[in-house]
Amino acid sequence: MNKNKFEDVLIDIFSDLNVNNFQVEYSIKKFFLCGGEINIANEKTPSFRDRFMRHTAQSYDSIYNAIVLAESFKDYFKENVYTDLLVFERDIANIATLVIIILESPGALVELGMFCNKTDLYKKLIIVANQKHTEHEDSFIYLGPLEYIRRKDPTSVAEYPWNDSVQKNDYDSLEDLCSVINDKIEKYPSSERLKVDNSGHISFLISEIITLCYPILIGEIELIFLALEIEISISQIQRSLYLLNKIGVISSRKYGTSYKFYYPLIKDKKTVRFGGTKSGRKVDSLTLRMAINQSFINETDQLSGRRVNVLKLINSSLLVTV
Repeated sequence: MNKNKFEDVLIDIFSDLNVNNFQVEYSIKKFFLCGGEINIANEKTPSFRDRFMRHTAQSYDSIYNAIVLAESFKDYFKENVYTDLLVFERDIANIATLVIIILESPGALVELGMFCNKTDLYKKLIIVANQKHTEHEDSFIYLGPLEYIRRKDPTSVAEYPWNDSVQKNDYDSLEDLCSVINDKIEKYPSSERLKVDNSGHISFLISEIITLCYPILIGEIELIFLALEIEISISQIQRSLYLLNKIGVISSRKYGTSYKFYYPLIKDKKTVRFGGTKSGRKVDSLTLRMAINQSFINETDQLSGRRVNVLKLINSSLLVTV
């Protein structure tokens, strides 16, 4: 079966790239936030997480805009994208810049239990505990996971006093928490060599592929991984696409019968730099993007026509949202 011109160009481009030169760029900051109830309509602010959201919305745009609420992923089990909760938690942690867990709900305690043994993730973990619970040294949480994590990384545990209703000292606590977050971000690496066994790195690579090649189908993303000689299952690609969509990095548009095209929402942020090709040439993303566009814009086959139509729709929708 003959491949279309679009696929031929993808194979030519990506088979010439050297995966050993790939560098993951942490240019997009996302903070996974778990904790108590959020209810903007309730002036009594039912939880410390709610107060944190309100505080950052007013005073810390960079933090507020990076927050992804745990509730955003409540449909992770649908369509069998994820059938294993532990795999889901691992992938979330790998793609997030920070994982912030405010211990004030049963769900947050479950998250704590899942992350406390993942020592490789402590660099991006912040556990926020209520001093009312930790000041009693016979507390299971105090004697158990929190102390273990604190010994491994003191910057991963923060304690503050708070009550069920808003208090005057909440402002100082929230200000300090924002400082803890910013300090943690400052120590976060700006880039790292691509590791193919890191699901977060694979997601960032898929994000860069979509930015370079959109509108693109999932089967074409799989073809690119074959050209790169990276072994990856279609289910792993589906999981990455789900997460990238949920954190607002990509989106998709259906067109025709069973066609679902993916495209970027943040085109000005590189998530992977390709470095040099196998022959030593420097990779110019703009030149590659132009070559990919030319592979379908003037073609007359049905799939190319659909791709052109979807590209027009995507560009018009992106202009509206800017």
